[in-house]
Amino acid sequence: MTTSANDTISTSGAAFAGLDALLPDLENLYRDIHAHPELSMQETRTAGIAAQRLREVGYEVTTAIGRSGVVGLLRNGDGPVVMLRADMDALPVEETTDLPYASKATATDREGKHVPVMHACGHDMHTTCLAGAAAGGDGRSDRAAPADDRLAGTRAYGSGSSDDRGATSRHQGKRDP
Repeated sequence: MTTSANDTISTSGAAFAGLDALLPDLENLYRDIHAHPELSMQETRTAGIAAQRLREVGYEVTTAIGRSGVVGLLRNGDGPVVMLRADMDALPVEETTDLPYASKATATDREGKHVPVMHACGHDMHTTCLAGAAAGGDGRSDRAAPADDRLAGTRAYGSGSSDDRGATSRHQGKRDP
């Protein structure tokens, strides 16, 4: 299929089948993650949500990668491996919006300081998009349907800390007990 700049992309095609049904759930997920941010390497709640959502749609899930990371694999025969990754961590910043789902969270940072925490960097949306791709990225309208031959190969989804201080890289490839 060839498209040009004048073509309109329709959400009614097979690639978007079931998307409208997923949107209310994904909006609720986004608001929940936004309201409950966690600092880098402390994303236990968010990692649990990511792992649960991957399991619900048939992925093999491994947790505690690099402390709080999650990896999900969905194998569907021979074919390419496609991987999507999302950051989950939030920043030590106070949210000053009037959103009904604004963060009021606080946490203790690595230096032992009590700090406000918010998703000021979009990682709440990263995680939500990853959940949406895992649930409906193959055009299935039934979230729990087994894989079929529409996307042969392996789909890998990963979530973790973006962590600019190197802690993630020190833990990468290690599972915490």
